[in-house]
Amino acid sequence: MLASLAISSLQSGIAPTNEQVAHHFELSCERVGLVVTLESATRIFNCIAREIHKAQSVLEFIGRGTDQMQ
Repeated sequence: MLASLAISSLQSGIAPTNEQVAHHFELSCERVGLVVTLESATRIFNCIAREIHKAQSVLEFIGRGTDQMQ
């Protein structure tokens, strides 16, 4: 669910709203049986942020730069 939101955003070039992200996040958690609390959401988003940072660093390292990601 979150992956489809990300793919759609990349294809359209339009960032999702906070409400769209929250809705898809909640649906994704429900789908796997995770009870969303502030603590669990924070941990998940911190992991996601680290993965995004690593991906950006790799792209910059191999010479594609951040302009290719937009």
